[in-house]
Amino acid sequence: MRSLTLFLVLLASALFAQTQQDIYRQALEAEEAGDVSKSIELFGKARDAGGEYTEEISEILEAYEETLGGDADTSEVSFRFLGNLGFYGLHYAEYGSTKDVSENGGDLFASVSGYLDFSTGNWIHSIGVAFVSDWFVTNEDMPVLDTNDWTMAPGLEYSLVGQRLLLDIGVDFNITSEGDFNPAGYGWVEFDIARYTAQRFGVAGSIYYRKDGPATAGVFGSWHRSETQGLNGSAYLGAKYEADYLLDILGYVGSSQEDCERDAWGNCIDQTFPTINFEEVVAKCVAENGDSLCWDPNVFQPYIDAAYAELDQTEDLSFDRYWSRWIGPSFQLRLSYLFKTKISVETKFDLFYAFLVDGASAEYEKMGKFSGKWGLVFNWNPNWLTLYLGAEQTYLRYVLPNSLKDYFPETCLLTSLKAGVKVEF
Repeated sequence: MRSLTLFLVLLASALFAQTQQDIYRQALEAEEAGDVSKSIELFGKARDAGGEYTEEISEILEAYEETLGGDADTSEVSFRFLGNLGFYGLHYAEYGSTKDVSENGGDLFASVSGYLDFSTGNWIHSIGVAFVSDWFVTNEDMPVLDTNDWTMAPGLEYSLVGQRLLLDIGVDFNITSEGDFNPAGYGWVEFDIARYTAQRFGVAGSIYYRKDGPATAGVFGSWHRSETQGLNGSAYLGAKYEADYLLDILGYVGSSQEDCERDAWGNCIDQTFPTINFEEVVAKCVAENGDSLCWDPNVFQPYIDAAYAELDQTEDLSFDRYWSRWIGPSFQLRLSYLFKTKISVETKFDLFYAFLVDGASAEYEKMGKFSGKWGLVFNWNPNWLTLYLGAEQTYLRYVLPNSLKDYFPETCLLTSLKAGVKVEF
Protein backbone atom coordinates (compact mmCIF):
# COMPACT_ATOMS: atom_id res chain seq x y z
CA MET A 1 0.00 0.00 0.00
CA ARG A 2 2.92 2.27 0.58
CA SER A 3 3.71 2.22 -3.15
CA LEU A 4 0.10 3.11 -4.01
CA THR A 5 0.15 6.01 -1.53
CA LEU A 6 3.44 7.27 -3.00
CA PHE A 7 1.98 6.99 -6.50
CA LEU A 8 -1.06 9.07 -5.60
CA VAL A 9 1.11 11.75 -3.97
CA LEU A 10 3.40 11.95 -6.99
CA LEU A 11 0.41 11.95 -9.32
CA ALA A 12 -1.13 14.90 -7.50
CA SER A 13 2.19 16.74 -7.71
CA ALA A 14 2.39 16.04 -11.43
CA LEU A 15 -1.10 17.40 -12.00
CA PHE A 16 -0.25 20.63 -10.20
CA ALA A 17 3.09 20.98 -12.00
CA GLN A 18 1.64 20.65 -15.51
CA THR A 19 -0.67 23.68 -15.39
CA GLN A 20 -0.26 26.05 -18.29
CA GLN A 21 0.13 29.07 -16.03
CA ASP A 22 3.10 27.54 -14.18
CA ILE A 23 4.90 26.43 -17.36
CA TYR A 24 4.20 29.78 -19.06
CA ARG A 25 5.77 31.62 -16.14
CA GLN A 26 8.85 29.40 -16.29
CA ALA A 27 9.15 30.02 -20.03
CA LEU A 28 9.06 33.78 -19.52
CA GLU A 29 11.73 33.51 -16.80
CA ALA A 30 13.95 31.46 -19.14
CA GLU A 31 13.42 33.99 -21.92
CA GLU A 32 14.32 36.84 -19.60
CA ALA A 33 17.48 34.97 -18.58
CA GLY A 34 18.47 34.64 -22.25
CA ASP A 35 18.06 30.85 -22.50
CA VAL A 36 16.30 30.72 -25.87
CA SER A 37 16.36 26.93 -26.23
CA LYS A 38 14.88 26.39 -22.78
CA SER A 39 12.24 29.08 -23.23
CA ILE A 40 11.10 27.58 -26.56
CA GLU A 41 10.85 24.15 -24.97
CA LEU A 42 8.75 25.51 -22.09
CA PHE A 43 6.53 27.58 -24.41
CA GLY A 44 5.84 24.39 -26.36
CA LYS A 45 4.91 22.48 -23.20
CA ALA A 46 2.68 25.35 -22.02
CA ARG A 47 0.87 25.37 -25.36
CA ASP A 48 0.37 21.58 -25.24
CA ALA A 49 -0.97 21.78 -21.67
CA GLY A 50 -3.87 23.94 -22.85
CA GLY A 51 -5.52 26.83 -21.06
CA GLU A 52 -6.42 30.49 -21.32
CA TYR A 53 -3.00 31.52 -22.70
CA THR A 54 -2.85 29.00 -25.58
CA GLU A 55 -3.47 31.56 -28.32
CA GLU A 56 -0.92 34.00 -26.92
CA ILE A 57 1.70 31.26 -26.54
CA SER A 58 1.11 30.03 -30.09
CA GLU A 59 1.80 33.56 -31.37
CA ILE A 60 5.06 33.65 -29.38
CA LEU A 61 6.15 30.33 -30.89
CA GLU A 62 5.27 31.52 -34.38
CA ALA A 63 7.40 34.63 -33.81
CA TYR A 64 10.31 32.45 -32.72
CA GLU A 65 9.84 30.28 -35.81
CA GLU A 66 9.96 33.28 -38.12
CA THR A 67 13.02 34.68 -36.36
CA LEU A 68 14.90 31.39 -36.28
CA GLY A 69 13.79 30.30 -39.74
CA GLY A 70 12.55 26.87 -38.68
CA ASP A 71 10.35 24.88 -36.38
CA ALA A 72 10.32 26.49 -32.94
CA ASP A 73 8.86 23.42 -31.25
CA THR A 74 12.18 21.93 -30.22
CA SER A 75 11.13 19.94 -27.19
CA GLU A 76 14.00 17.96 -25.76
CA VAL A 77 14.30 14.78 -23.78
CA SER A 78 14.69 15.46 -20.07
CA PHE A 79 15.35 13.45 -16.91
CA ARG A 80 14.02 13.74 -13.38
CA PHE A 81 15.25 12.16 -10.16
CA LEU A 82 13.18 11.97 -6.96
CA GLY A 83 14.25 10.76 -3.54
CA ASN A 84 12.57 10.52 -0.15
CA LEU A 85 14.06 9.48 3.21
CA GLY A 86 11.99 9.67 6.37
CA PHE A 87 11.24 8.14 9.74
CA TYR A 88 7.68 7.42 10.86
CA GLY A 89 6.87 6.86 14.53
CA LEU A 90 3.90 4.46 14.75
CA HIS A 91 1.20 3.88 17.35
CA TYR A 92 -1.44 1.22 16.69
CA ALA A 93 -4.56 0.64 18.81
CA GLU A 94 -7.63 -1.60 18.71
CA TYR A 95 -10.80 -1.06 20.70
CA GLY A 96 -14.05 -2.97 20.98
CA SER A 97 -15.40 -6.26 22.22
CA THR A 98 -12.05 -8.02 21.90
CA LYS A 99 -9.17 -7.28 24.23
CA ASP A 100 -7.93 -3.70 23.75
CA VAL A 101 -4.53 -3.40 22.06
CA SER A 102 -1.93 -0.62 22.21
CA GLU A 103 1.41 -0.95 20.36
CA ASN A 104 4.32 1.32 19.40
CA GLY A 105 6.97 1.01 16.71
CA GLY A 106 8.81 2.82 13.95
CA ASP A 107 9.27 2.76 10.18
CA LEU A 108 12.37 3.96 8.35
CA PHE A 109 11.08 4.74 4.85
CA ALA A 110 13.14 5.35 1.71
CA SER A 111 12.33 5.72 -1.98
CA VAL A 112 14.28 6.63 -5.12
CA SER A 113 12.88 7.01 -8.62
CA GLY A 114 14.06 8.23 -11.99
CA TYR A 115 11.97 9.42 -14.95
CA LEU A 116 12.61 9.93 -18.63
CA ASP A 117 10.32 12.64 -20.08
CA PHE A 118 9.81 13.38 -23.78
CA SER A 119 7.10 14.83 -26.03
CA THR A 120 5.51 13.77 -29.29
CA GLY A 121 3.18 16.31 -30.80
CA ASN A 122 0.73 17.41 -28.13
CA TRP A 123 1.59 14.56 -25.77
CA ILE A 124 4.14 14.38 -22.96
CA HIS A 125 5.40 10.91 -22.07
CA SER A 126 7.13 9.83 -18.88
CA ILE A 127 8.76 6.46 -18.16
CA GLY A 128 9.86 5.82 -14.59
CA VAL A 129 11.69 3.27 -12.49
CA ALA A 130 11.15 3.36 -8.72
CA PHE A 131 12.36 1.56 -5.62
CA VAL A 132 10.48 1.86 -2.32
CA SER A 133 11.49 0.23 0.95
CA ASP A 134 10.49 0.12 4.62
CA TRP A 135 12.51 -1.07 7.59
CA PHE A 136 10.34 -1.53 10.68
CA VAL A 137 12.03 -0.68 13.98
CA THR A 138 11.11 -2.53 17.21
CA ASN A 139 8.41 -4.41 15.30
CA GLU A 140 8.64 -7.21 17.88
CA ASP A 141 6.56 -4.84 20.03
CA MET A 142 3.80 -4.78 17.38
CA PRO A 143 2.57 -8.42 17.13
CA VAL A 144 -1.03 -7.47 16.32
CA LEU A 145 -0.15 -5.06 13.52
CA ASP A 146 2.18 -7.86 12.32
CA THR A 147 4.79 -5.91 10.41
CA ASN A 148 7.67 -7.60 8.62
CA ASP A 149 11.27 -6.75 9.45
CA TRP A 150 11.49 -5.01 6.08
CA THR A 151 9.67 -4.67 2.77
CA MET A 152 10.81 -3.49 -0.64
CA ALA A 153 8.95 -2.71 -3.85
CA PRO A 154 10.77 -2.15 -7.15
CA GLY A 155 8.37 -0.72 -9.71
CA LEU A 156 7.83 0.52 -13.26
CA GLU A 157 5.58 3.40 -14.28
CA TYR A 158 4.37 5.06 -17.48
CA SER A 159 2.52 8.39 -17.65
CA LEU A 160 0.90 10.21 -20.56
CA VAL A 161 -0.19 13.84 -20.33
CA GLY A 162 -2.19 15.65 -23.02
CA GLN A 163 -4.17 18.85 -23.21
CA ARG A 164 -7.09 17.31 -21.31
CA LEU A 165 -6.05 13.73 -20.52
CA LEU A 166 -3.77 12.19 -17.93
CA LEU A 167 -3.01 8.46 -17.88
CA ASP A 168 -0.78 6.69 -15.36
CA ILE A 169 -0.16 2.93 -15.19
CA GLY A 170 2.42 0.87 -13.36
CA VAL A 171 3.41 -2.28 -11.58
CA ASP A 172 5.10 -2.89 -8.21
CA PHE A 173 6.92 -6.04 -7.12
CA ASN A 174 6.39 -6.22 -3.35
CA ILE A 175 8.88 -8.36 -1.42
CA THR A 176 9.00 -8.92 2.36
CA SER A 177 11.56 -10.23 4.85
CA GLU A 178 9.39 -13.36 5.23
CA GLY A 179 10.00 -14.26 1.58
CA ASP A 180 6.55 -13.19 0.33
CA PHE A 181 6.30 -11.94 -3.26
CA ASN A 182 3.15 -9.97 -4.10
CA PRO A 183 3.15 -8.17 -7.45
CA ALA A 184 0.63 -5.35 -7.80
CA GLY A 185 -0.63 -3.32 -10.74
CA TYR A 186 -2.38 0.05 -10.80
CA GLY A 187 -3.91 2.47 -13.25
CA TRP A 188 -5.27 6.01 -13.16
CA VAL A 189 -6.99 8.00 -15.88
CA GLU A 190 -8.35 11.54 -15.67
CA PHE A 191 -10.07 13.70 -18.28
CA ASP A 192 -10.73 17.43 -17.97
CA ILE A 193 -14.23 18.48 -19.01
CA ALA A 194 -14.10 22.19 -18.19
CA ARG A 195 -11.52 24.79 -17.12
CA TYR A 196 -11.94 28.15 -15.52
CA THR A 197 -8.78 30.22 -14.85
CA ALA A 198 -6.81 28.18 -12.30
CA GLN A 199 -9.52 25.53 -11.80
CA ARG A 200 -10.25 22.33 -13.67
CA PHE A 201 -13.25 19.98 -13.53
CA GLY A 202 -13.38 16.47 -14.90
CA VAL A 203 -13.83 12.76 -14.34
CA ALA A 204 -11.37 10.12 -13.16
CA GLY A 205 -11.08 6.38 -12.73
CA SER A 206 -8.69 4.17 -10.78
CA ILE A 207 -7.85 0.49 -10.44
CA TYR A 208 -5.45 -1.40 -8.19
CA TYR A 209 -4.82 -5.12 -7.84
CA ARG A 210 -2.43 -6.99 -5.57
CA LYS A 211 -2.00 -10.76 -5.69
CA ASP A 212 -2.98 -11.37 -2.06
CA GLY A 213 -5.20 -8.30 -1.74
CA PRO A 214 -6.40 -5.68 -1.66
CA ALA A 215 -8.03 -4.91 -4.99
CA THR A 216 -9.88 -1.65 -5.65
CA ALA A 217 -11.65 0.20 -8.45
CA GLY A 218 -13.31 3.60 -8.46
CA VAL A 219 -15.05 6.21 -10.58
CA PHE A 220 -14.99 9.87 -9.51
CA GLY A 221 -15.78 13.41 -10.41
CA SER A 222 -12.69 15.61 -10.00
CA TRP A 223 -11.75 19.20 -9.18
CA HIS A 224 -8.33 20.88 -9.17
CA ARG A 225 -7.09 24.32 -8.31
CA SER A 226 -3.49 25.23 -9.23
CA GLU A 227 -1.64 28.45 -8.47
CA THR A 228 2.06 29.28 -8.17
CA GLN A 229 1.36 30.66 -4.67
CA GLY A 230 -1.53 30.56 -2.26
CA LEU A 231 -4.22 27.89 -2.17
CA ASN A 232 -4.05 24.73 -4.27
CA GLY A 233 -6.23 21.67 -4.02
CA SER A 234 -7.84 18.62 -5.55
CA ALA A 235 -10.98 16.66 -4.71
CA TYR A 236 -12.51 13.40 -5.90
CA LEU A 237 -16.08 12.31 -5.16
CA GLY A 238 -17.53 9.04 -6.39
CA ALA A 239 -17.98 5.34 -5.72
CA LYS A 240 -15.37 2.71 -4.91
CA TYR A 241 -15.23 -1.08 -4.96
CA GLU A 242 -12.82 -2.90 -2.65
CA ALA A 243 -11.97 -6.56 -2.17
CA ASP A 244 -9.69 -8.13 0.42
CA TYR A 245 -9.27 -11.30 2.44
CA LEU A 246 -11.10 -11.92 5.73
CA LEU A 247 -10.91 -14.95 8.00
CA ASP A 248 -14.00 -17.19 8.19
CA ILE A 249 -14.00 -17.26 11.98
CA LEU A 250 -17.66 -18.30 12.30
CA GLY A 251 -17.04 -21.23 9.97
CA TYR A 252 -14.10 -22.33 12.10
CA VAL A 253 -16.10 -22.03 15.31
CA GLY A 254 -19.00 -23.99 13.83
CA SER A 255 -16.81 -26.86 12.65
CA SER A 256 -14.93 -26.92 15.97
CA GLN A 257 -18.12 -27.17 18.00
CA GLU A 258 -19.36 -30.15 15.98
CA ASP A 259 -16.32 -32.24 16.91
CA CYS A 260 -14.42 -31.01 19.94
CA GLU A 261 -13.33 -31.96 23.41
CA ARG A 262 -15.86 -31.08 26.12
CA ASP A 263 -15.05 -29.80 29.60
CA ALA A 264 -16.62 -31.00 32.84
CA TRP A 265 -19.70 -28.86 32.21
CA GLY A 266 -20.17 -30.10 28.64
CA ASN A 267 -18.84 -26.93 27.02
CA CYS A 268 -16.64 -27.10 23.93
CA ILE A 269 -13.06 -26.40 24.98
CA ASP A 270 -11.47 -25.93 21.55
CA GLN A 271 -13.42 -23.16 19.88
CA THR A 272 -11.71 -20.23 18.23
CA PHE A 273 -8.17 -20.27 19.56
CA PRO A 274 -5.71 -23.02 20.63
CA THR A 275 -7.08 -24.76 23.71
CA ILE A 276 -5.62 -24.66 27.19
CA ASN A 277 -5.07 -27.71 29.39
CA PHE A 278 -8.28 -27.38 31.39
CA GLU A 279 -7.40 -30.11 33.90
CA GLU A 280 -4.13 -28.39 34.80
CA VAL A 281 -5.93 -25.08 35.34
CA VAL A 282 -8.48 -26.75 37.68
CA ALA A 283 -5.71 -28.52 39.59
CA LYS A 284 -3.80 -25.29 40.09
CA CYS A 285 -6.91 -23.46 41.34
CA VAL A 286 -7.79 -26.29 43.75
CA ALA A 287 -4.23 -26.46 45.09
CA GLU A 288 -4.20 -22.74 45.86
CA ASN A 289 -7.82 -22.15 46.94
CA GLY A 290 -9.51 -25.44 47.71
CA ASP A 291 -12.18 -27.30 45.77
CA SER A 292 -15.17 -25.34 47.01
CA LEU A 293 -13.84 -21.89 46.10
CA CYS A 294 -12.97 -22.91 42.53
CA TRP A 295 -16.67 -23.22 41.74
CA ASP A 296 -16.88 -19.45 42.24
CA PRO A 297 -16.44 -17.82 38.78
CA ASN A 298 -14.75 -14.78 40.35
CA VAL A 299 -12.07 -17.08 41.78
CA PHE A 300 -11.69 -19.44 38.81
CA GLN A 301 -11.78 -16.93 35.91
CA PRO A 302 -8.34 -15.36 36.62
CA TYR A 303 -6.77 -18.82 36.27
CA ILE A 304 -8.45 -19.28 32.89
CA ASP A 305 -7.25 -15.84 31.75
CA ALA A 306 -3.69 -16.56 32.88
CA ALA A 307 -3.64 -19.89 31.04
CA TYR A 308 -4.74 -18.29 27.78
CA ALA A 309 -2.16 -15.53 28.23
CA GLU A 310 0.58 -18.18 28.32
CA LEU A 311 -0.47 -19.74 24.99
CA ASP A 312 1.78 -19.29 21.99
CA GLN A 313 -0.45 -17.14 19.82
CA THR A 314 1.85 -17.66 16.83
CA GLU A 315 0.39 -21.16 16.36
CA ASP A 316 -1.09 -21.53 12.88
CA LEU A 317 -4.88 -21.71 13.03
CA SER A 318 -6.86 -23.47 10.31
CA PHE A 319 -9.10 -20.54 9.44
CA ASP A 320 -10.38 -20.44 5.88
CA ARG A 321 -9.85 -17.16 4.05
CA TYR A 322 -12.31 -15.69 1.59
CA TRP A 323 -12.53 -12.59 -0.56
CA SER A 324 -14.74 -9.98 1.08
CA ARG A 325 -16.21 -7.51 -1.37
CA TRP A 326 -17.21 -4.00 -0.35
CA ILE A 327 -18.81 -1.10 -2.19
CA GLY A 328 -19.75 2.44 -1.18
CA PRO A 329 -19.20 6.20 -1.58
CA SER A 330 -15.69 7.65 -1.49
CA PHE A 331 -14.37 11.18 -0.99
CA GLN A 332 -10.76 12.35 -1.27
CA LEU A 333 -9.56 15.89 -0.60
CA ARG A 334 -6.08 17.47 -0.81
CA LEU A 335 -5.47 21.11 0.11
CA SER A 336 -2.19 22.99 0.30
CA TYR A 337 -1.12 26.57 0.84
CA LEU A 338 2.21 27.84 -0.46
CA PHE A 339 3.70 30.92 1.20
CA LYS A 340 6.27 33.29 -0.32
CA THR A 341 8.78 31.95 2.22
CA LYS A 342 8.84 28.58 0.35
CA ILE A 343 6.95 27.03 3.26
CA SER A 344 3.79 25.09 2.45
CA VAL A 345 1.12 23.39 4.53
CA GLU A 346 -0.68 20.33 3.16
CA THR A 347 -3.71 18.50 4.50
CA LYS A 348 -5.63 15.52 3.21
CA PHE A 349 -8.81 13.55 3.90
CA ASP A 350 -9.71 10.15 2.42
CA LEU A 351 -13.14 8.85 3.47
CA PHE A 352 -14.87 5.61 2.46
CA TYR A 353 -18.07 4.08 3.82
CA ALA A 354 -18.67 0.56 2.54
CA PHE A 355 -21.22 -2.21 2.70
CA LEU A 356 -20.14 -5.85 2.51
CA VAL A 357 -21.91 -7.30 -0.54
CA ASP A 358 -20.25 -10.72 -0.65
CA GLY A 359 -19.17 -12.67 2.43
CA ALA A 360 -18.67 -16.20 3.72
CA SER A 361 -22.24 -16.27 5.05
CA ALA A 362 -25.31 -14.11 5.56
CA GLU A 363 -23.93 -13.07 8.96
CA TYR A 364 -20.86 -11.50 7.38
CA GLU A 365 -22.98 -9.63 4.87
CA LYS A 366 -24.48 -7.67 7.76
CA MET A 367 -21.08 -6.00 8.19
CA GLY A 368 -20.26 -2.45 7.18
CA LYS A 369 -17.18 -0.31 7.67
CA PHE A 370 -16.02 3.27 7.67
CA SER A 371 -12.39 3.90 6.83
CA GLY A 372 -10.63 7.22 6.80
CA LYS A 373 -7.19 8.74 6.50
CA TRP A 374 -6.30 12.30 7.39
CA GLY A 375 -3.09 14.18 7.97
CA LEU A 376 -1.23 17.48 8.08
CA VAL A 377 2.29 18.09 6.73
CA PHE A 378 4.57 21.15 6.83
CA ASN A 379 7.12 21.49 4.00
CA TRP A 380 10.05 23.82 3.47
CA ASN A 381 11.30 23.87 -0.12
CA PRO A 382 14.15 26.38 -0.58
CA ASN A 383 15.31 24.79 -3.89
CA TRP A 384 15.72 21.15 -4.93
CA LEU A 385 15.57 20.07 -1.29
CA THR A 386 12.35 19.72 0.74
CA LEU A 387 12.19 19.14 4.49
CA TYR A 388 8.89 17.87 5.88
CA LEU A 389 7.26 17.24 9.25
CA GLY A 390 3.75 15.97 9.79
CA ALA A 391 1.23 13.59 11.33
CA GLU A 392 -1.27 11.15 9.85
CA GLN A 393 -4.00 8.84 11.13
CA THR A 394 -5.64 5.82 9.51
CA TYR A 395 -9.02 4.97 11.03
CA LEU A 396 -11.19 1.87 10.60
CA ARG A 397 -14.57 1.31 12.24
CA TYR A 398 -16.56 -1.89 11.70
CA VAL A 399 -20.33 -2.13 11.95
CA LEU A 400 -20.75 -5.68 13.29
CA PRO A 401 -23.68 -8.02 13.89
CA ASN A 402 -23.82 -9.52 17.38
CA SER A 403 -22.49 -12.85 16.13
CA LEU A 404 -19.16 -11.24 15.13
CA LYS A 405 -18.57 -8.81 17.98
CA ASP A 406 -16.53 -11.33 19.95
CA TYR A 407 -14.11 -11.88 17.07
CA PHE A 408 -13.45 -8.52 15.40
CA PRO A 409 -12.23 -5.27 17.00
CA GLU A 410 -14.78 -2.58 16.34
CA THR A 411 -12.23 0.24 15.98
CA CYS A 412 -8.64 0.26 14.69
CA LEU A 413 -6.46 3.38 14.71
CA LEU A 414 -2.93 3.78 13.33
CA THR A 415 -1.20 7.09 14.12
CA SER A 416 2.11 8.10 12.54
CA LEU A 417 4.38 11.07 13.16
CA LYS A 418 6.75 11.57 10.24
CA ALA A 419 9.79 13.65 9.45
CA GLY A 420 12.19 13.48 6.54
CA VAL A 421 13.75 15.00 3.47
CA LYS A 422 12.87 14.89 -0.24
CA VAL A 423 15.08 15.77 -3.19
CA GLU A 424 14.19 16.48 -6.81
CA PHE A 425 16.55 17.14 -9.71
